[in-house]
Amino acid sequence: STVKGEWYAQRKHAEAINAAADGGRQIMLFFTVGDSQHIQGAALVTSAASYVESADHRQHRDKKQKLSGRGGSGAADDDGPFCYRFRCEWYRTCELPISTALEAAPHLLLPTCDTKYVQDMTIGTGEAVMKALWNSPLCTLYESWSGGDYEDDGAAEGGDGAAASSRKEPPPVGEAILTDFRCPLPDEIAWPTMPGPGFVFGCNSQTMDECLGRGLFGLPAHMKITALGIRPGSSIFLYNVSEKLIFGIFESLTSAQMNLEPKAFSKNPKAQTSPFPVQIRVRIALECPPIHDDDPALNDILRARVGGRIGPLTFAQTEALGSLIARQCGALGYMSEYRQGVETGAMNVSAPPIALPPRKIGSS
Repeated sequence: STVKGEWYAQRKHAEAINAAADGGRQIMLFFTVGDSQHIQGAALVTSAASYVESADHRQHRDKKQKLSGRGGSGAADDDGPFCYRFRCEWYRTCELPISTALEAAPHLLLPTCDTKYVQDMTIGTGEAVMKALWNSPLCTLYESWSGGDYEDDGAAEGGDGAAASSRKEPPPVGEAILTDFRCPLPDEIAWPTMPGPGFVFGCNSQTMDECLGRGLFGLPAHMKITALGIRPGSSIFLYNVSEKLIFGIFESLTSAQMNLEPKAFSKNPKAQTSPFPVQIRVRIALECPPIHDDDPALNDILRARVGGRIGPLTFAQTEALGSLIARQCGALGYMSEYRQGVETGAMNVSAPPIALPPRKIGSS
């Protein structure tokens, strides 16, 4: 759908879309993959829904069910096949946890095969979900590659021109596969990272000492929803906006909570709330020299982020950023040796040190 810019709906929902479009209203669709517990993106409807006969599998399905003696798989199937096509423009693909969406929009109804495949929502609910979705980590969707689409044989070079031109391009290889971040290659060792999203917190030269001294990072109140994915063990990074440096790697000890220390980051000793009330406690997982904001590898990793450095990261971005920091100071080499020693049962295996001096890649 993201490539072709289209989607299919059942008849009753197609009629609702067309009625709204005829009334001059814009329709935004939110998508969730069944049982994923996440909302994967949002798209704007850009055309009316029209019937596509080739997509109407109702007769084939009814015949098959009659032969098998079984009915539909759920109540949602009673609304008919998905044979009404409309154009759509994808605004965002991401991973928004359903729990986060429900906290932002308590009246949100979720589609299921036992109820409806499509659920209507009010304008207020839609706006709340869109805000939560906009603050969620981006992700990139990839088309599957079919080996039958490409023939790699010597006859192609001297074959018929029409036949040769009809063949598709060969599948991408190597770094051409990586379109939005430079993640560790399959044969590379990645820095150990807890599965799940990471997060980049912000500070400046005046608040950095307090962040590290208290073991406490904070965010403004309006970013509360964006921090809901943080769990104990999440990988955390700290971006100094004054120096444009990213520090890491930190580990979250708590989930994001309001005012763990109400007086933190405030110049008022009588303050009842912190100017950065969305707070987590952290500890140092690996102390390495920071990475400058203009580092090309860093920009490869965070290319898909919008709205600045501060905010949530996908797991792939988190793993890649942690590996980049660990590799630049040599810690990834220590970790590789440590893993090898543990796996081979070597005696007196020393764990990698938590703090390491700078060391260029490839140096002895």
